[in-house]
Parts: sequence; structure tokens; C-alpha cells
Amino acid sequence: MADSNFRGPVSNMGSLEDVNATTGTTSLVQISPFDGPMISYQDMIVPDIRFVPFAKDGTAPGRVPGFASGLNVWACDNIPQARTSTMIAASQVVTSNVTVALATVGAAGVASVASLAFGVPIIPVGTTVATTATIAIDFGFTTGTTTTNSSTVAVVDNTLFKVGQWLVIGNVGNSSASKSLISQVQTIATSNTTTITVSPSPVTGLASVPIGQANLYGSSLLPPATQFGPAAASANAHAFGGAIEGGLARVMNPRETLARNIAIQGLTAGTYSCVVSGWDVWGNVMTEIITLSSATTGAGKRAFKYISSITSGTTAGLSFSFGLGDSFGLPLRGDEWDQTEITWNNAYASNSNGFQAAILGAQTGTSGDVRGTVQVSTAIVTGVLATAISAVASNGTSRITIQQNIGVWNQIYGTPNNTVPMFGAAQFTGTT
Repeated sequence: MADSNFRGPVSNMGSLEDVNATTGTTSLVQISPFDGPMISYQDMIVPDIRFVPFAKDGTAPGRVPGFASGLNVWACDNIPQARTSTMIAASQVVTSNVTVALATVGAAGVASVASLAFGVPIIPVGTTVATTATIAIDFGFTTGTTTTNSSTVAVVDNTLFKVGQWLVIGNVGNSSASKSLISQVQTIATSNTTTITVSPSPVTGLASVPIGQANLYGSSLLPPATQFGPAAASANAHAFGGAIEGGLARVMNPRETLARNIAIQGLTAGTYSCVVSGWDVWGNVMTEIITLSSATTGAGKRAFKYISSITSGTTAGLSFSFGLGDSFGLPLRGDEWDQTEITWNNAYASNSNGFQAAILGAQTGTSGDVRGTVQVSTAIVTGVLATAISAVASNGTSRITIQQNIGVWNQIYGTPNNTVPMFGAAQFTGTT
């Protein structure tokens, strides 16, 4: 297809051009599902005004000098859950090549704070069938309180939802709170801002459970089940990056991009290692080898979003528990600290303390994160960075925000055939 060159300007009016068809006024204008935002591949380019005439004719690339307007991505914005050393797996004696007994049961959370979700269906990259992640870390764009077998969910802010939206509601898919529920928003209260109804109904009642975005968009309300006719389309997994509808676009939701490193608490002296297996925030399979040489607290360097298993590599009967660290992953490749704007606990990061740039090239079992991380506290330094943004550990009240100023090279050279400039090198998937 030939390039389209024309004399602007271009105005994207969306629903601003509409009036009410009945009254002829601007009240209750027609809102189209495909109204904005505009989509532009490989950034927006401002032409260099020094070069005229505009070189619209020809076949060679790079004919028109210009400047990239810059892709500043609001990459992450949420309150991570308070760190404990047992939230992934309680204290247990582990031996060589034995699968660690992970936590499997959800509990009441804290309003507006991301938390663990158990039994979350996902469709990993390169697959087409949903699989179940044992644990999803720092899950959800908001929280809600459920009542057993009731369609009513009390939420923090019901303006975050839309009728027909598909959700993954953490830990309420069965009576034991070990499975998350895929459900659809049926109604949104207008008499208050704290109530929605969903179908199917949560099986168990829990306070402040995490709610994430499911992977079906633009769906009509699912009718009641019948014994005749084909089944209507329904979501079947969590949407990576918690993507939300933006007209034709499916836009990453910074409330759902929290991912972080795994911590180990040694309870008896001895050398220990394990292989953590799971997926990153985009659904790529990943593994990491974490070692600990004494009875102390250590952590990995990579940001996990979902955990499938942890396999012990120790040769002796030692006691350990597993939790979360305070290093958070960058959703997009971060090559320089100067290309980020980070806040933690209501303060801007004033220097590069705690920043780890993306690790390039072939990965090993112990290398850092392929997109980079930022460590918010020095609560755990064994195995990770010795510096951090602050001394404030994740506490369930401090918010982290990450803005990434993506480099011009990363944008222009990132293509469907080469995603490395934007999303980093391939994840390590081995066990040694």
C-alpha cells in the first residue's frame, strides 16, 4: 500500500461532532465504541521545517527529515501488597528436586490494594488454550467485596467498570477460595458509586478481593444459559497488562502491570537453591534460579507476574519460606534510568539508586530482568541490588508509579519481527 501524504491538519473529532438525534442538542450524544484514541504505528513524527519541498514522491525510506514526538508511557500505577516472607509458600522442609508446596487459598485483602489471586486462567504467549496459573502476583486494577452466591459486588469505585465488561475476580471461583472467577458486569448502580452486579455470581464471600480485566472486549451481555443453541462468546483468561478498550485499541492498563521478584527466607543454615517457574506480565514463560548460602533472606532479580511452581534444588533437609521482594519490573524495556520517571511513597526517585537496566542478549538462570527493574527498598539485598529508592518497604499503603520515556531507536526499530527493542530479550526458560 502506498503512503498517504496530504496537507493537514488532521482533526480527530470522535463523538464531539454528534448531537442528540431526537432533540438536536448536545445532551446525550451518540458515543461510538470506536471513538478515539488515534493509533499511530512507531510513534508520531514531526517533519523538520528546514527541508522543503516535502519529499512525498519516491520509493526510498528516510526521505523526510523529522523528529520523533516521543512515546511517554504511563507504565505502572498501583499500590502493591505488603511484603511478607510467607505469602508465596509457608515455612517447610525442602529437599532436592521436590516441588515446594505453594499457598493456594485466597484471603481478604485491603481496599484499593493489589493482592494475590489464586487459580487464575491465562493463555501464555505461543499457546491458544487457557492454563491455570497457581498464583498471580499483585493482581487487579481495583478491589471488591463479595457475598457468597450473590451477584452483587461492593467496589471502591463503580465508574471503573462498564456494562458487559468481562472480569477476573480473584479467589471467589469456588468455596475453598483457591480459584478465581471469570464473570461479566451486568449492571452498575446509579444511586451510588460502590455497587455492581455480575454473572456468574461469586461462589464465596471475601472482603477486598482483587479484580482484573478478562480477555474479551466489545461483548454483549451473556444471556442466561439454555440447553439449546450455540454458546455465546465469553472470556476465558486474564488479559495481559489488564488491557482496556480505547476505541479500536486495546490499551495497557498501568493499574495491572505490577510484577515483582520472589524472595526466600532461610530458617536453617545451609546452601539452598530453587527454580521458580511462571510467566511475566505479558504472558511469556520464564524461569529463574535463586540461591541462598545461609539462614538469611534473599531474592531473585526478575519480575514475575504469575507463578506456576517452585522446585527445590537443595541436597539437604532445610527449612525455607517464600514471599515477595521489593524489586518491581518495568513493563517496557528500560535502557537508562534517565528515561524513567518513578515515584514511591509519594516522592520522586531523585537518583538511579535501585534502578537496574534491561539485561540484553542471551539470558542465564541468574541474570537480571529482560526489561529492567526498580528496587524500592533495601529490605532484601541478598541476591539483588544493594541500593534502593528509599528505606520504605512495600507496606500495602505506598503507591508506585513508573513512566517510561521510550527511546527513538526502540520505537523505530521495534517491529513485529523484532520486538526486542520494545520488550527486551527472550526470557530464560531453563532449569540449570
